[in-house]
Amino acid sequence: MPPCTIAIATHKGGTGKTVTAMGLSAALARAGQRCLLIDLDPQGHSTLGLGVEIAAGEPALHACFSEPPLPLSRVVRSTHLPACDLAPATLRLARVAQALYMRPKREEVLRRLIAPLATQYAYIVLDCPPALGVLTEAAITAADLLLIPCQLEARAADGLVDLLDVMGLLKGEDFAQWRLLLTKIDRRKSTTNQAVLAALAPWQAHLCATTIPQSEPLNQAQIERTDIFQQPA
Repeated sequence: MPPCTIAIATHKGGTGKTVTAMGLSAALARAGQRCLLIDLDPQGHSTLGLGVEIAAGEPALHACFSEPPLPLSRVVRSTHLPACDLAPATLRLARVAQALYMRPKREEVLRRLIAPLATQYAYIVLDCPPALGVLTEAAITAADLLLIPCQLEARAADGLVDLLDVMGLLKGEDFAQWRLLLTKIDRRKSTTNQAVLAALAPWQAHLCATTIPQSEPLNQAQIERTDIFQQPA
């Protein structure tokens, strides 16, 4: 059975995208589901967050998008979670991504990279860059489910429309396997929260029942390069 591929994508930074990718991967691994987290963000925040160091000359994800491509299995690293592996990123991924724009069927590249690992993982989680570029397009194309972290802040719906337009072009207008995850919720800002929720009302059916509040343990997990489940309650 092929793995379920979940892309965590937004149009901007600061929404909790990487924290969501790491937390979801950790939860799946701790539930006994073998998981691969692919860090598609050249900033490498998932890579750093899981404590993986890339020494000079060691292969990372950018080598898989180069010509000739390195098999994805050659860059996969183990993490502190026994059931969760990582395909790490470095800043060199940004330069490789620019070259992808010239490749035919560039949006299919990631799906082809993942295919040989189909029997090794139950889930593949894609941590996308905070932009609607070629790497995000490739992730959406490869995904079975698109998870969109969304802060309750002004103009959240504007960026969402752009992302959904890209999704519609890549997956077809009838693709319904996407969800909005509300993040960094501050319950004290009730008026702002209500206004943003009203703006998101057209997509009410796609809202996750789970929401993510502002959380110091989440911040601490990032600092300590571990996952939220190792933080004290």
